[in-house]
Amino acid sequence: MGASRFFGVIDEWLPNYMNLKQSVSTTLKIPIASADPCSLEDVNTTDRLVDLSRCELVVHESIEEIPKKSWDYLIGDSLITRSFDYLLAIQNSSISGSQYYYPVIYDQDKNIVAHACIYTVRTDFSQLLPKRLFGTVQYLRKFWPSLLSVEITECGTPLSWGCSISVVKGLSRSSVLPLINDAMISIAEKSRSRLLVIRDFLESERDDSDQQLTSLGYRQRSNYPLARIRVRWDSYKEYIGSFRARYRKDIKRRIRIAESAGNGVEILDSFGSESSRWAEQASVIREQTKGFRREALSPRYYENMDYLLGHDSKLLVINNRGERVAHGMIIFDRETTTATFFGRDSGPPQGEWFQLINSVIRIGIDRGSKYISLGLGSYDGKSILGADIEALVVYRRSTNPILNFLINLIPDLMKPNVRLHRNLFKTNY
Repeated sequence: MGASRFFGVIDEWLPNYMNLKQSVSTTLKIPIASADPCSLEDVNTTDRLVDLSRCELVVHESIEEIPKKSWDYLIGDSLITRSFDYLLAIQNSSISGSQYYYPVIYDQDKNIVAHACIYTVRTDFSQLLPKRLFGTVQYLRKFWPSLLSVEITECGTPLSWGCSISVVKGLSRSSVLPLINDAMISIAEKSRSRLLVIRDFLESERDDSDQQLTSLGYRQRSNYPLARIRVRWDSYKEYIGSFRARYRKDIKRRIRIAESAGNGVEILDSFGSESSRWAEQASVIREQTKGFRREALSPRYYENMDYLLGHDSKLLVINNRGERVAHGMIIFDRETTTATFFGRDSGPPQGEWFQLINSVIRIGIDRGSKYISLGLGSYDGKSILGADIEALVVYRRSTNPILNFLINLIPDLMKPNVRLHRNLFKTNY
C-alpha cells in the first residue's frame, strides 16, 4: 500500500472509529434543538433551590433564541465576556468558521438556572512544535492533510480568557458539569469533532471543578497564563509613583521614545466605521506572531463590538501625525478593564504597543476597576508594567479512545518559561 493510500485510510478510519466508540451521555441524550423563545419572555429571575434531576437541558444554536434579561441575570454586571451582547457580537462576526452553541439548563418552571457558551474551532497544533519539525509536518501533510489540525469542541469565553459556565445563586458549578459534558458530546457528534476542551480556570477557581471533571474523563493541562493587574492605586500618578526608581524611569523612557516618534493616543467611543482598517492592522500582528496564533478577525468583529457593546467598548488608537497607525480595543464591566486585540500597520514598531498598554492601565485606574486584564502573551512587557502572571488551566479529553491515549502522551506545551520582574514597587502590596 502506498504512503498516500495509507494516510488516507487512517484519516478516514479515525473519525469512523470515533463514532463507534463515542462516549454515551450518562444523564441525557440531548438533541441540538431550539426552544420556543416566546414562552421564555416572562422568566422569573429570583434565586431558588434547584433540583437538577427535574431540569431540562436545551442546546440553542443562537443566543438570540434566549431572552437577554434571563441570560444576563446569571452573570450580573462583572462578567462582560459572558454577557448576552458580547456573545452576540462574537456570534455575528463569523470568525474562523466557528459555530456557536448555548447549552441552557431550565428548571420545571422554565427558569434558567445555568448556561454556558460552547463553540467549535479548528486548531493547528503544529504551531506549538519546535521549528525544526515544521518541515517534517509540512511534508507529511502532502499525504495526511489534517495532520495535527484538529476540530475542537470548546467550552469557554470566545476570543477571551475565562470559563463560560454561569449558575444561579445557590447552585455549584461542579454540579452542572455532567450536563455541560453531555452538551459537548452532542455538539461534537454533530460537528465530527474529536477533542473536547473546557477552559479557563484560575488556581483559585478549580476547587469546585477539578474532581468532577476528572471523574468525567478530563485531564488537566496548562493554558498560556493570564497577565492581570490588581488595582491598588487611586490615580495613575500614584501608580507611576509607586514604582522603584529604575522601573519608573524605564516606563517613562519607553513612553517618551514613542511620543518623540510622533505618536499620540486617541480614544474612540465609536470605531465601527473604520472596521476594515482595524482588521487589517490586527492581521499584521497575527502574521508576525511566533508560536500559537489567535483567531483571524474580520471587519465585522469591530462593527459588532462597537454597535452591541456601546459605551462598554472603546478603541485606543495611535495617531502618528494624522495617520491612525495602530490600535487596541478595551471593554469594561463593573470590576474589570479588559484589553482584547491589538493591531498596527506593517513596518518597524515605534513603541505603539507599550504606549497602548500604558493607556489601558491609565483608563482602568481612572475608572476605578478592581482588575486590569491584559490577556495572554507578551509577558515580559506586561510584567514590567506591574502585571501579575497567573496560571490558567484547561481540561481536555477526546471522545476517541485511541486519540485520547495519544494526547495524554503529549507534554504540557503551553506552559511558557516566563521571566517575572519582582520588587517593582517601593512597597509590597
